[in-house]
Amino acid sequence: MNKSDAKKRLDLMQKNRVIELVDLNHISYEKRVDGEINEFTQVDNDVRYRFVDPWEVEVLDSKDGELRGASLGRQRYVPFTIGAAARACEESQRELGGLHLLSLWSSTRGGVYLTKAIASVYPPWERDTGGDLQVTNGNESQPSTFINSVRQHLYRNTLFRRLNLPQRFLALLQVEILDLKNLTAPGGSLSVTAYALLRLKRETSNAPLTLKARTLDSASTEPRKINKSSGPNAPASWGSVVRFRFPLPEEVNCDGVSFDSDREALFKGPPSVLQISVYEKKFMSHSCLGGADVCLDSLSTSGQVEEWVPLRSTNNDITWFARLRLTLRFELMCLVSEGSLMDGNIGDHCPSAGLRKMKLLSRFGGAYEDLNRVDQRSMSSPDIVTYFTEHMVP
Repeated sequence: MNKSDAKKRLDLMQKNRVIELVDLNHISYEKRVDGEINEFTQVDNDVRYRFVDPWEVEVLDSKDGELRGASLGRQRYVPFTIGAAARACEESQRELGGLHLLSLWSSTRGGVYLTKAIASVYPPWERDTGGDLQVTNGNESQPSTFINSVRQHLYRNTLFRRLNLPQRFLALLQVEILDLKNLTAPGGSLSVTAYALLRLKRETSNAPLTLKARTLDSASTEPRKINKSSGPNAPASWGSVVRFRFPLPEEVNCDGVSFDSDREALFKGPPSVLQISVYEKKFMSHSCLGGADVCLDSLSTSGQVEEWVPLRSTNNDITWFARLRLTLRFELMCLVSEGSLMDGNIGDHCPSAGLRKMKLLSRFGGAYEDLNRVDQRSMSSPDIVTYFTEHMVP
């Protein structure tokens, strides 16, 4: 492969968001200082690429951000509107029946009813109970409730895709931290000022979650003073909320398995574990009270999950417990297509969630990527040459 072909392939990968360009001059919070001239300077061509996880997790700063347009995973999303649903059907209706059918379709709000029908359809394995059992090594192997909810909406996304419609479901996870207690202390816990670091990750991920090591899919709550409380049904005393969302990728089957074996080896399945670390904020220091990994297997769209989670300290002791309430939802958005944005460019309507997080974390020492197959870590991404030599098909 010559230089011209390599550049074309790189441009194609960037267009399809397989990789994303990271200009460190725009990411770094503090620019380099030239000691002799005593001026801020930039390093020329300080550009790298990061590989984009098809299941990329975005931390939302508010509830309004749940339907905010973004470049997330391998796709670009904008909020769902009735007008977008109507425009998506115009071309097919013109081909089938011309302007008369298009007028009738629009007057009866056909696009809205079609969207509602697909958004509520049940996949075959739920319509025919027991008819589509998964078998592993001769034994029945059913997915967890959480994975089954993801599979259900992957199936609905497949129907939208087959009809050439832009509507797509994205997953949203809301985490409410209700209370914090030292259950070993007689008379209840004393008042503490605490905050939490949270991360939505895959089960096989082993990236650290500390003040000095933050990944792009991690969030931090504001410090809150948690008052003394006692009794199992005491009112919530913490009250922090963190929201995550992640896309349901294209080019996967209804089980979430990619049709590209190389991509599947690197990015296998959706995030299914909530990682939490709780810190006590003191005047001059921060002490870790403990952390835990919360499996999301029992979570579904039909109800919330609330539980006390034991926090294991660095000494492997359990003293503190956090009460969490988890809620899973799926929201409908639209893929960006050519000509769908009337004003402005894609970057204005769909800013990159990863680059926005990098700029934020650069103020606190940088961000870390976590990849199962790549051991190298840097402020932006694993080494692209390593990926090409180990995971790309020639």
